Amino acid sequence: MRKFSTIGLLLVVLLCFETKPCLCSASTNSCVEDERLALLKFKLSLTDASLQLSSWHGQDCCNWKGVQCDGITGHVVKLDLHVDTYNMMINSSAQLATNKVDSCLLELKYLNHFDLSGNKFQGSRIPEFFGAMTKLRYLNLSDTGFSGIVPHHLGNLSSLRVLDLKYSFDNDHALIIDDLTWVSRLSALQYLDMSRVNLSEAHNLHKVLNMLPSLQELRLSYCGLDNSHLSHMYVNSTVSNVQYLDLGHNSFQGEFPSLLSNMTSLRVLDLSFNYFNSSSRLYLENLKSLEHLNLGSNEFNHIGGFLRLLSNHCSLKSFDMSQNQINGKEMSILDKNLSRCTTYDLETLILSADRFTGHLPNWLGQLRHLKDLDLSGNSFNGSIPACLGRLSYLQNLLLGGNLLTGVIPPSLGNLSTLRVLDLSSNQLNGTIPISIGRLSNLKTLDVSFNSLEGVVSEAHFANLSMLEELTISSNLLTLKLRSEWIPPFQLKIISLWSCKLGTQFPQWLQTQKKVVDLDLYNTSISGTLPEWLHDMHLSILDLSKNHICGPIRNLPSTSYIVDLSNNLISGPLPQNIGDMVPTLSSLYMVGNLINGSIPKSFCKILNLGYLDLSKNMLSGNLPHCLGELSNLYILKISSNKLSGVIPNSIGHLTTLRGLYLNNNSLYGEVPSALRLCRSLAYLNLGENGFTGNIPRWIGELKDLAILRLHKNRFNGSIPSQLCQLPQLQIMDLADNDLKGTIPRCFGNLNGMILNEYGTQYNLGGWLYENVRQVMKGNELEYTSALLYVVNMDLSKNNLIGMIPEELMLLSGLLGLNFSHNNLTGSIPKNISGLKSLESLDFSNNQLSGTIPESMSALNFLSHLNLSYNNFSGHIPTGKQLQTLVDPSIYIGNDELCGAPLPKKCPGDEHSHSPTSLIPTHVEKHKGDEAEKVWFYLVVMSGYATGLWGVIGVLLLKKSWRHAYFQFLEMTKDKVLVAITARMARWHG
Repeated sequence: MRKFSTIGLLLVVLLCFETKPCLCSASTNSCVEDERLALLKFKLSLTDASLQLSSWHGQDCCNWKGVQCDGITGHVVKLDLHVDTYNMMINSSAQLATNKVDSCLLELKYLNHFDLSGNKFQGSRIPEFFGAMTKLRYLNLSDTGFSGIVPHHLGNLSSLRVLDLKYSFDNDHALIIDDLTWVSRLSALQYLDMSRVNLSEAHNLHKVLNMLPSLQELRLSYCGLDNSHLSHMYVNSTVSNVQYLDLGHNSFQGEFPSLLSNMTSLRVLDLSFNYFNSSSRLYLENLKSLEHLNLGSNEFNHIGGFLRLLSNHCSLKSFDMSQNQINGKEMSILDKNLSRCTTYDLETLILSADRFTGHLPNWLGQLRHLKDLDLSGNSFNGSIPACLGRLSYLQNLLLGGNLLTGVIPPSLGNLSTLRVLDLSSNQLNGTIPISIGRLSNLKTLDVSFNSLEGVVSEAHFANLSMLEELTISSNLLTLKLRSEWIPPFQLKIISLWSCKLGTQFPQWLQTQKKVVDLDLYNTSISGTLPEWLHDMHLSILDLSKNHICGPIRNLPSTSYIVDLSNNLISGPLPQNIGDMVPTLSSLYMVGNLINGSIPKSFCKILNLGYLDLSKNMLSGNLPHCLGELSNLYILKISSNKLSGVIPNSIGHLTTLRGLYLNNNSLYGEVPSALRLCRSLAYLNLGENGFTGNIPRWIGELKDLAILRLHKNRFNGSIPSQLCQLPQLQIMDLADNDLKGTIPRCFGNLNGMILNEYGTQYNLGGWLYENVRQVMKGNELEYTSALLYVVNMDLSKNNLIGMIPEELMLLSGLLGLNFSHNNLTGSIPKNISGLKSLESLDFSNNQLSGTIPESMSALNFLSHLNLSYNNFSGHIPTGKQLQTLVDPSIYIGNDELCGAPLPKKCPGDEHSHSPTSLIPTHVEKHKGDEAEKVWFYLVVMSGYATGLWGVIGVLLLKKSWRHAYFQFLEMTKDKVLVAITARMARWHG
């Protein structure tokens, strides 16, 4: 017994020295002074906006956040300053930031664990001195914003076991590895993640696989790899111990790489998001240890061969072949191909978005150990089969996004182990069966986007004590729950939008202490915001499109997103709103009755990224302190009663993407400080009183896609600098006092030109924006369709000169409006270059000449207005122009002739009554048809009785008189045509 005690003591001592200094924390040693000073120097080099390192003071650095010391020597052995992905997304100020890592860290000579992941190093290079920290066994630099070539010096870290260089999200910087030789020197490496690192120039990947005998996990997704990186590569099966291989999101194509056949230790293989196809040789036959296989998003068009192969892999637990182009009928013929092995071992089957059709197959019932089944996003029809009730281990059932019809079968209540049930986005009807209430292990219930109806009562939730997510949105359901009802569950996500909840806030919500996402959009609730709402720990609150009234007195203090749009909320905003909801990142209050001024306390919400207070009755000035909101992305305060000038502090909003101040009473010149907002894509200052020239510096905003200065008092000429906006798709300068000519360089606006794919250059990021535009003669508000709007409106100014021919290169334009100016000259003959044009308005100018024949090639033109100019000659006919039969589009051009005008051109043939082309006269002429018949009879007889008889009749009957002269006009035209034809034959 004493022998084992001695050995145990020695193991504890060794463990203290080697890996677990915390086990020996009874030591009173504090940290080494040189290392403490080095840490303080490192802290000074960082920007710490959220005070993550506020504990870094005092003498004992071993108690500082993120610092761990050896319990015996006091040396710093671990420095963990990571920021997790969730905090990084919702609160960018949580990141430590610097553009250079201080080399003082070399003083930490015993550091073996170093984690800087999730922080912000602003595109700087990974320091070469990291390669001198030779004690390191763990190095995590993921999501840090480093860029450039990864230093080869890291190859000196011979003790390194974990190296993580991945990026989880796209960013402006990129890491590059041009040669993997240095990686092959890390002989102790067990885990290597280089996801999203550019390896396109590194063609010696075999050195990693053949020279790192300890390597167990290799992640190489999004690395720019293709077949050339694996061609002729051989992997020594006696060396490779890799158990996890991720080659997803690259550009491999054709057959599977042959190297897979020798990687017999593989348990997890991810080949998703490549271009492998069904002709691929199946090098998977030797991988008997394989447990998880992901072949999603490739170019496979059949699945039978894979399932037959995988049925012999008795260790296989999960198979993902989602988002391929599978033959839709193949699903139903696989019953006989599933062996006993797969039947009893497979736990996860993901075949989503694979174009399967028909009914759900019965063989699913054979997968007795199946826990996760995802068949969402196919085209299955019919009802849910009873065979699913035999899946006694089933935990996750995802059938959302199919075409399932019929009712939800009560037999689902027999799946007692079910944890996730997703039937969303189908065509299910009828009611939700009460048997759902028997699923005592259910955590997620999603039946949204169906046609379910009827009442949801307390019986539906009777035994759902484990339920965490309830999503029954977009149905025809009515919730009838007693006000005193206490639910058996504690929900985290509640989505009931478009359900009927009654007129009051559901009282049972007070019992839900864990809810973080509450969506009650369009649920018909009314009344004031309840006091208890403040006590809920919500991250997301959506109460939009209801009948909530009264002032805002409180909101959940933990909220990141609050949407109270389109209600009846009145009164001023709380002056302390910045203290009330300090964590806000997005606030939507559009379409209410809010008055008063904008509280200055908004400026305390440092994480605020999206603020929409549009369509209210706010007054006063824009607070100067708005410039302190350094993370502001979208600012919308349009359609209010704001006055004053735009404060210069707006220039501090360097991340600002959209500025909407239209439809207010703002005045003065646009401040030049706004030029510092280089990320601006949407600038809407319309319907105000701004004066002065249009700023030339707007041409410096290279991301600008929408420029709307409609209905202000801008004067001077249009600056040619606007031609330097490569992304511009909407230019609205209408209803100002602009003079001069239209810049010819507008023909260079690439955002208004179709690219080789038939689309505009700038297509992103407009789905959640809205802009009013005059198109087809009407002012329309574009929201989701804004993505496709390309418009130039210079109407109602004092512009002179000719329409530049260069503008006819704008092949992506949908709308062009130059009306109500003083333009002269003719319509460019190459106007057919505007091949996407739907709306054209040149009315109320001084344009002259003929209307070019090429206008008939505008196949999409549905609105045209050329009225009140000086056009002459024949109106072109043919194709789309023949559908534009309203004569008012040409009115005010006295020298124009031809249909649809009543004035005929010389030489026109009249095989039909000209009035038949004019819809406004149709009813009148129908009433006159009988009179015309009698008229011709009377006239013929009149010639027989004498000329005075005819004249007398015409004097007495006005309608006959008009028809007679029309008859003479027609006869004259026919005679002229006949003479012309005869003369042509003579000359021939």
